[in-house]
Amino acid sequence: MHFEKTQYIQGTVDEVERALLDERYFPFLLQHHGVLLELAPLEVRNDGDRVHRKVRYRPKPVISSVGPKKVSPEWFAFIETSTYDKRTKQLTFTNTPTSHTISKMLVNTGVLKLRDLGNGQTERKMDGELSLKVPFLLKPVAMIAEPLIKTEGLKILDGELPVLNRFIAEVIRAK
Repeated sequence: MHFEKTQYIQGTVDEVERALLDERYFPFLLQHHGVLLELAPLEVRNDGDRVHRKVRYRPKPVISSVGPKKVSPEWFAFIETSTYDKRTKQLTFTNTPTSHTISKMLVNTGVLKLRDLGNGQTERKMDGELSLKVPFLLKPVAMIAEPLIKTEGLKILDGELPVLNRFIAEVIRAK
């Protein structure tokens, strides 16, 4: 399933890039984001024009049980493995569930691009793919689950936007 999301950030491309790469952003985001229970940078490596990172996210579960089985919050946790190219202003990413069982089924990849709109605004556009690799008999479940996973994933991005705008205003622009 293909997905796209375009957002408009109140900051220049330089400010947005500095915010997203600032080590203070992760704790700020966790503190002010309503959906995230955990956000932990596992690796951040600056390689000249590229920044490689692995970040663990654990959002609030969207369901508490599947039939009689309780849903563990860990089922929703994932590791973002990404590379940000400072020259092209693009981040390529793969989100991998931390649950081994789920990671064998769920594939989520994409590209996030920053574009200067002038007047201190930046467009952030995400283009991605999300798919569940399940046996034939479970295809109807996948047809229901994929849009749900996509919607919940985009809620995380929507919840980040006001926090990013606030971080730019309060931290990046602070004198």
